[in-house]
Amino acid sequence: MTAPDGQSRISHKERIARAAVGMPANHIELITRKPSRAEWKELTAWLAELWPNDEYTTIVAEAKHEDGW
Repeated sequence: MTAPDGQSRISHKERIARAAVGMPANHIELITRKPSRAEWKELTAWLAELWPNDEYTTIVAEAKHEDGW
C-alpha cells in the first residue's frame, strides 16, 4: 500500500508498526493505512487466481489452529 502523494511525515503509529515488522523507516509504503476498495478487489482477484479452490482459507485455518489464535 503506497502513501498518498505529498505525504512527507510518518506518524508515530506508522513508525511503531514499521519497527515491529522490521521495515525501513524511509520505505515508501504505509502499512497502517487501510486498503482502498480497488486494492481489496485486486487482492481478492489475486487470491482467486493463486488458489482457485480456496486453499488459502484452509491454510489460514490450519495455521490458526496450530498457533492457537
